[in-house]
Order: sequence, then C-alpha cells, then structure tokens
Amino acid sequence: MENTTYQSTDFFVNNKLLELPIHMKYKETETNFYMNFHSHAGFEIYLFHEGSGYFLIEENIYPLEGNDMILISSLESHKSSPKLQTPSTRSAIHFLPELLEPEIRERFLSVFDRSNSHRHIRMSGERLRHFDYLLQRLHEEYARLNTGDLLAMRIYLNEMLLEIHRLVFNGEDHEVESIARNTINPKIEEAVKYLSKNFTSDISLEKLAQDLYINPYYLCHLFKKTIGLTITDFLNQTRIHHAKRLLANTKMPITEISEAVGFNSFSYFGRAFKKIAGITPRNYRNK
Repeated sequence: MENTTYQSTDFFVNNKLLELPIHMKYKETETNFYMNFHSHAGFEIYLFHEGSGYFLIEENIYPLEGNDMILISSLESHKSSPKLQTPSTRSAIHFLPELLEPEIRERFLSVFDRSNSHRHIRMSGERLRHFDYLLQRLHEEYARLNTGDLLAMRIYLNEMLLEIHRLVFNGEDHEVESIARNTINPKIEEAVKYLSKNFTSDISLEKLAQDLYINPYYLCHLFKKTIGLTITDFLNQTRIHHAKRLLANTKMPITEISEAVGFNSFSYFGRAFKKIAGITPRNYRNK
C-alpha cells in the first residue's frame, strides 16, 4: 500500500511533467488520505480547501486548515498529513518553469524560494474568491486540453502566481489570515528538525527522548499522530530521499551512498530503498 502511494506520487508526477509542463489535481476529497515523503521535478502549489492536519517540507512543519496554500520548490521532500477519519479536500498544481514567460520567471518563482518565510498562506475574503475562480478556470482548461495549446493555462497560472507574489511580498493584513502555530507540539518540531539534520548518525529512540526531555513512548505516540509516520519510518524516508539525490546527481558507489546517508547495513539499505521507492537503488540510478 505504502509503496504504491510513494511511487504513484514521485514517479507519476515526474512522468506527467515529461508529457506536459503542467499537471494538476482539483478538489479531491478523501477521508483516510496517506502520503509518504516524496519529491519531484517542478514547482508545486498545494491548496488545502477543507479539513485539518499538518504539512511537512523537509524539516519544517506547517499546520493545515481550510483555505491554506503551501508553496513547494523543486525537488524538496514533502508530505501532507491530514487528520484521519476526517474528510479533507485538496488541489495540487505541478508545473515546470518553462511554462512561465522568461522576463517574469525569476520574479514569480521567488515565492517558492527556501529563504521565503511566507510559503504557508491562509487566504480569506475577496482574495480567496478570486483565487478560487482562477483555480477553477485553470482546471477547466487542463481538463479539456487535447491540442497541446497551453496558452490559456499559461495565462491563468501566471495570474495565479501574480496574486501569490503580491500576497507574499505586498499582502495586506485583512487579505491574509494570521496562522497560529500553537497546534504544533514544540517537542515534535524539535524531533523533526533533529532527525532531519542528524539522519547520517546512529540515532536511538532513547537518546532522542532523553535529549528532548520526554518519555520515549509518549514521543512515539505524539510523533505518529502528528506526522503520520513512526520515527523509524520518518528517519528511513529522510535517508532514502537523500540517497536518491546522490544516486541521481553523483557517481558515488551505491555502497558508499548507503553509508553516507546513515545505514549501517548495505542489505538493509537495499530493502528499505525498495520498500519506499518501489525499485532497487541500482534501477533507480539507471532510470
């Protein structure tokens, strides 16, 4: 089940962007939605219309409520973690930079930059209604696309990015709702940041709980409830994500990559990689 989810998100999006420089999902509703950490080419506008939960980008946690927008840069590891047993509705727009006009490309893509502290936006009022209109029109064009003519989608996406750029850099207080972070347990934030920065080390649950001054069993329960993954699964997915980067962008031997990302056993690395990515490390590199 988990393998299929990961593969269908990671490889599916990349393959779709090879066919067209844009791919989107529109207002899909599920009650028990599960997603592994994944990353893909292109940029992503993630829209959470209904429900509640959390969203992770690398080591950062964002609380999710209705009318939230998350901006994700290319190849960033991320996952959504809506509360289970509660309906959640979301849209996602994946696109490649080539869909934007060259003279405005750098300006619009700056909103996705890792240095931007406003990649989590909660909209309301007229701004929200206008954005919903643009999203609907973009989806209508995407759904009827059969000629390869991307002009209309370019127009709506560019206007959407213009609105986002204005919100991020010139937004008025009455147009963007404030986002409280008190729903995120600070111990879980600390745990995620610690695991994300020290994934190459041999990390024990006891040592992690001791450093955070928290009971290890309570830490496990709280982590799974918030992130949607066990601590071991989160650590393995983080390590595999970095292994994929090394496989794709270096000629480092696979045995060395296994050690570099924190696996003490090469055979365990191979099993973990195939479980998460759906294929072996060697086949991933060949792809």
